[in-house]
Amino acid sequence: MQRILVIRGGAVGDFIVTLPALGALRRAFPHATIELLGNSSRAILAQHPRYVDRVIDLERWDLYRLFSQQPTLSQGLATFLSSFALILSYLPMPDVTFATNLRRYCQGEVLTWQPQPPSGMHITDHLLQPVRSFVHRPCDAYPYVYPDPAAQEFAACFWQTASLPDQGVVAFHPGSGGAYKLWPVAGWEHIMTWTAQQGLQGLIISGPAEQAHNALLAHPAHFPPWPWAQNLPLPHLAALLARCQAVVGHDSGITHLAAAVGTTTLALFGPTDPMVWGPYSRRACVLWPEPPGPLTLDSLPPDRVTQVLASLLYGTFTFTPSQARCTILRLPRTARSKLQS
Repeated sequence: MQRILVIRGGAVGDFIVTLPALGALRRAFPHATIELLGNSSRAILAQHPRYVDRVIDLERWDLYRLFSQQPTLSQGLATFLSSFALILSYLPMPDVTFATNLRRYCQGEVLTWQPQPPSGMHITDHLLQPVRSFVHRPCDAYPYVYPDPAAQEFAACFWQTASLPDQGVVAFHPGSGGAYKLWPVAGWEHIMTWTAQQGLQGLIISGPAEQAHNALLAHPAHFPPWPWAQNLPLPHLAALLARCQAVVGHDSGITHLAAAVGTTTLALFGPTDPMVWGPYSRRACVLWPEPPGPLTLDSLPPDRVTQVLASLLYGTFTFTPSQARCTILRLPRTARSKLQS
């Protein structure tokens, strides 16, 4: 049987925006065995019949040796690479050394693709480019994450233990792996308080990356007494997000995950461009200050965020996906907020 290997590094969001490319490979080669070499805790999101058959942890093999001019590979790695009819690598390459060495050991076709998109092109479309030649029909560029039965069972138990209602739960992810993407904690306190005043139940998402960047998120003084989902395996977190009515987050992998499970998503963007990095979903809305820059209570007033969140929750929001495949609302800078940043 034909074997295909995809090599992909990166964070949570990087794997999610790669799912359409994996799906296109699966449709092009429905009978092939497709294996994904990456960080296993993140790549596990692709372990689904629509994507890949097997996930292999990137640390298992010394791929870094292929970046050397005269690499010395173990017999196991050489045999592993030679067993594939097609290898597609999304690893960053400073020069042609890695690609040249990969072709030396692989008996089949080798495609290498820089993971960073060019200006103005959405990351998902960029990652689809090298596989389009294999597909004889239009590619579905929307990422989908499918929680497995075990993850759904975990989410059901979590819901019951936390006494969460079947409907109307709003999840908030006030952190991000990049400190420069964060909205002030005072803004999060404002929109969470508003949500509680509407009689809605909330769920707060937290992970180790954002706590390292923002210690205030570890012990917020004024967040409502809602349950926290902390440091969960991604399949379990995906199943929780799929149960929510809406999710609010920064430009982060968790925001991409919420959009990929089909939940209404409100993303707060600041210095990064959502036309390139926005969640690829018809039910995602991005609030983006004009001009772009760090998120402050001036550039992104809490009252404006709650206004958009209310329209999303109560069904009055009109989604108008642009070429970025999500709805983008530009917010001109206003007078200073009464809240302190």
